[in-house]
Amino acid sequence: MNDHTQSTNTMPLNAIDMAREIHAGRLRARDVVSAALARIDALQASLNAFVTVCHDSALAQADAVDAAIQAGQAVGPLAGVPFSVKDIINTKGVRTAWGSRLMANNVPDVDAAAVVRLKSAGAILLGKTTTSEFAFKLLTDSPLTGVTRNPWNPAHTPGGSSGGAAVAVACDMGPLALATDAGCSTRLPAACCGVLGLKPTLGLVPHNQVPDGFNNFIHLGVMAKSVPDVALMLDVLAGAHAADPHSIGVPAPHAVASLRTPFVTQGARIAWRPLLGNSVLDDEIRALCESALAKLSAAGAVVEPITTPVESADPAWRVLQQSNWAARYFSQIDQVQDQLDPGFVEGIRAGGAISGQQLLAATYKRTALFRTVQTWFDQHAWLATPVTACAPLLATHGPSEPIQINGAMAGDPREAWAPYLNLFNLTGHPAISVPIGFTRSGLPVGLQLVGRWNSDAQLLGLADRLMQCVDLRAHRPPILV
Repeated sequence: MNDHTQSTNTMPLNAIDMAREIHAGRLRARDVVSAALARIDALQASLNAFVTVCHDSALAQADAVDAAIQAGQAVGPLAGVPFSVKDIINTKGVRTAWGSRLMANNVPDVDAAAVVRLKSAGAILLGKTTTSEFAFKLLTDSPLTGVTRNPWNPAHTPGGSSGGAAVAVACDMGPLALATDAGCSTRLPAACCGVLGLKPTLGLVPHNQVPDGFNNFIHLGVMAKSVPDVALMLDVLAGAHAADPHSIGVPAPHAVASLRTPFVTQGARIAWRPLLGNSVLDDEIRALCESALAKLSAAGAVVEPITTPVESADPAWRVLQQSNWAARYFSQIDQVQDQLDPGFVEGIRAGGAISGQQLLAATYKRTALFRTVQTWFDQHAWLATPVTACAPLLATHGPSEPIQINGAMAGDPREAWAPYLNLFNLTGHPAISVPIGFTRSGLPVGLQLVGRWNSDAQLLGLADRLMQCVDLRAHRPPILV
């Protein structure tokens, strides 16, 4: 059979089963990789999930895995399993362009630590997924790569900035995707595309690319369709790295082993916060979230609505993030602005106007927010929020263009559409977006679950229980049907 026409009718589409079949010699890694590449090729023109596809090297790696297994050699837990990497994460010998014309010729000499670990486990790199320029906005489009579209309805955005990663997983272009999450960039696109998106506890997955390791709030994210796949990928990625101070001394999650014991739903205390620094939630989103939580309640969980007003994390987050952007490009903004997304230029200039006192005040606020969130877990083991306050926006929506919710203007997208997410970047708590249903127009909706620091494995147990309750396994993006 031709390498790019391999049938997937009987092929497992999740990493756990895929690895098991490859290890046992019942499935060739080449067939798995060929099928993923064929799907990328078939959907690239309509969805634009990838900026670079590693056809030849991926097939060569697959052949090496097959040869090793045939020879009886030991292979890693992800041997033969395809994965993608967001195009701001370094990949040795493969262009990492950051969605920017300024970085169009950037080819790293070394892999990021997370990529090293995936490759060492035997996973096969399919290519680099699209992102907004320097991952700066909630949608996925860039001057370099154009617009990436939602597989459930191409008129809409897949979210951002890891939109290509979410589309790749949703459309079976490999079961695993490595993304980033500085303010929403894993959880938001996961929700918009109907897949799982985990932002681990800060430091659990080391990030050796960030220039400021001590004040870092940028997490590496994991995307997959099943909780066991997220757990397997997390176990491979987790562990101390000398370049990331937050990773040193962090206990291993043992996430796969933890899932072998069913999550105890009976008596699990969950705080439901429908608002988190915002004032408006779409009625349909609220109904879907509360329906999903009602299923957990029926299984024995104690779900308590919390309506106490919460201070928005957005002002502090913007100061910290815009300062990051300004540190990179403010000194040369007049020379390079014509090559950049205008929204990114605006953010860089805003960052350049921030004073040292304002920056330090934002770091103080980050600490205050962390201490506030810590108190939320005094009475509840878990927190639940929407991922977005309304359905996915149009793919052409402006990054600062106001949005409507329940027929009325609601304000800036970061403050009104996705106010639930960047708080937990600043506080470092683990958070996962779980698909729970669809709007009447057929667009995916996610519920965010948040846990105490280093409760990642148990958080995955709760997410798995929720997925069993809502059971969306029969749903596939219309573009695949």
